Amino acid sequence: MHLFRHPRECLRHPRKFLGQWRPLAALVGGTAAPPAVAPPQEASPVPEPAVAPPPVAPPPAAAEPVVIELARTPAADAVDRARSRLRIVFLSGEPHTPGHSYRVERYAATARDLGHDVGLEPATRAENAVHNCPRADLVVIWRAKWTPALEQACDIWRRHGARIAFDVDDHMFEPDLARVEVIDGIRSNGFAEADVAHQFQLVQRTLMAADIGIATTEELAGGMRARGRTAFVLPNGFDARTYRTSRLAAIARHQQGDDGLVRIGYAAGSCTHQQDFTAAVSAVASVLRDNPHCRLVLFRQGAFGRRLLDPAEFPDLAGLEHQIEWRPMVPLAQLPEEMARFDVNIAPLDVGNVFCEAKSELKYFEAALVDVPTVASPTAPFARAIRDGETGMLARTAAEWRRALGELVADPALRRRLGRAAALDVLWAFGPDGRAEALDGFLTRLFGDDQRRAESFLPALARPSRSRPLPEIPDAELLFERQSGDVADVAVLIPCYNYGRYVDEALDSVLGQTAASIELVVVDDRSTDDSVAVVQRWLAKHARRFVAATHLRNRVNSGLSLTRNAGFAWATAPLVLPLDADNVLAPGCVAALRDALAESRAAAAHPTLDRFGDVQETWPAMPWCPDRLRAGNYIDAMALIRRSAWARCGGYVRVPYGWEDYDFWCAMVEEGLWSRPVPDAIARYRVHGASMLHTATDVPANRSRLVDFLHARHPWLTIPPQRLPPGRPAVHPAAAPSPAREAA
Repeated sequence: MHLFRHPRECLRHPRKFLGQWRPLAALVGGTAAPPAVAPPQEASPVPEPAVAPPPVAPPPAAAEPVVIELARTPAADAVDRARSRLRIVFLSGEPHTPGHSYRVERYAATARDLGHDVGLEPATRAENAVHNCPRADLVVIWRAKWTPALEQACDIWRRHGARIAFDVDDHMFEPDLARVEVIDGIRSNGFAEADVAHQFQLVQRTLMAADIGIATTEELAGGMRARGRTAFVLPNGFDARTYRTSRLAAIARHQQGDDGLVRIGYAAGSCTHQQDFTAAVSAVASVLRDNPHCRLVLFRQGAFGRRLLDPAEFPDLAGLEHQIEWRPMVPLAQLPEEMARFDVNIAPLDVGNVFCEAKSELKYFEAALVDVPTVASPTAPFARAIRDGETGMLARTAAEWRRALGELVADPALRRRLGRAAALDVLWAFGPDGRAEALDGFLTRLFGDDQRRAESFLPALARPSRSRPLPEIPDAELLFERQSGDVADVAVLIPCYNYGRYVDEALDSVLGQTAASIELVVVDDRSTDDSVAVVQRWLAKHARRFVAATHLRNRVNSGLSLTRNAGFAWATAPLVLPLDADNVLAPGCVAALRDALAESRAAAAHPTLDRFGDVQETWPAMPWCPDRLRAGNYIDAMALIRRSAWARCGGYVRVPYGWEDYDFWCAMVEEGLWSRPVPDAIARYRVHGASMLHTATDVPANRSRLVDFLHARHPWLTIPPQRLPPGRPAVHPAAAPSPAREAA
């Protein structure tokens, strides 16, 4: 089927692909248009004459509410029986807007990664899509107005058992909202309320003709449910390409240093946010006047085109023109480079306005990816996403905006702390791994049998969203850094405390890996031996072998858990392998673990352990089994872990006397994550008398307190009160929790 091609292929010939289409985003300034992104020139519509629109016919009969949980179709039954991959068609109502990337391209790519067949067409060519794939299992229509051609295509798909889903990222399915007092963009763009209301009616017809709704926020989903539609939330998010571009932009900004200016950025994506900016303008003006080195960064269409925010409407900004930087809008792919120029990102909205309350969190996560903190109005989505004072700031009143902006402008350390915390916070919730989890759960609830739907819904109730604390990151100083201008596939993290006699061997084993794309991060925990000097000499010789090489030192001794966290937080690669300084890796270990994760949705991959030193034996990589973990650990810390999963689990916590890796695996169990065994990957584990296992963990009094600590954190554990004698493992030859070799 030639319909099933790569999602980006349909954009190779944009004029042929787009045809004649007027985007609703231009009318409502929707969240589909991200900050500072210029649509193609032909996407700028001329409003229709302000005449009374023709009457809109009632929704077709097929629009009666469908209870998805009970309505079975032949397609769904077939999927249940064979667990075959689904055929999913995406129809894009505005394929030339940035929202197409967020809502269509990224979810289409994720569906393909999950193993499904995916087709992509503009909604104006629905007849072509149905011709190429008449037997689709699921049709997702994003932001499209109802047309006879779309109705005919949906009728054909339904006859073959397809489910029809309507996806939207703005509250644009309620014609009653098409009023200037609700949507100020109607006024600022000179549109007629009647024209916008008419288009909203057509969008509403698409929603009512669909079986289910998909929305970016709970507020939008609630609006759909109020109209009798079962609705699901699939949030906006970033993809791997955006992550890479963002991290490189953040690194470049870090290397450029400080030019003495502090920039407050307002990256409006369309000329529709005059009313929204009112929430912050007096505070922004006050901060600019109090800080001559401060700049407000705004955007315009081209070097001399229309300004996306009109300062003339805000008397507070009078006399501050010299402190406003105007930047040209850029394509979506270049947005991270613009946002990396900010020191503070602002996202003001009209709190309580039903239209604004439904907008997504994208301005938060786009800034977070480049380590920039956000001050946002506390709409419901922003209030859920931002941990006030930890990953950003929320401001409702003018006084709160002044306080937040004043503190951030005055305190570079506060900006760094909030920005870096935000960067960790968004990794799973808005990244590719979280999107895969959300989409897979959605498809299971849509096509699974009763048991599968119940099982897929339970985790959302058992694990409140983003309830786990963020990883604790110690303050560290940079001793050595080399960047090549790229993002590696894998980072190897070596925590080191007084292991100068071993660390050379660990480093050499990383040097000898067959995988080419590796980032090396070494974190010293205030060693008192020659560890720092040994690592510095080694990096001077070999740093060029790596995509990036970094040597950090904690400012105070922080222990193994937090030292690992420092390395994870610093790493840019999406996958991180902790390698303790007294261990080594077999040459193909990194490549085997990396390839295993590329073929799996697992959060981690763990190798076979070749134990050497005081003991000579092999512990094979065993399958992930939470029941086995209840009695003790059998997976060492040497595992390749998704950085997003590490952040989601709260990183490594301070565990007295060791077993911090065991605690991390328990957190993964509680988050519904798992690790994949890779028997062909070999890691070498040194057994010696100076390890923390021998000097602290196995001391009877210490072990008793350690077990009590873990039982309190994870009540489902059943760790035996005493270690069993050698040769009598509780679960598996590797059942004893792995030692923490770095003493605090």
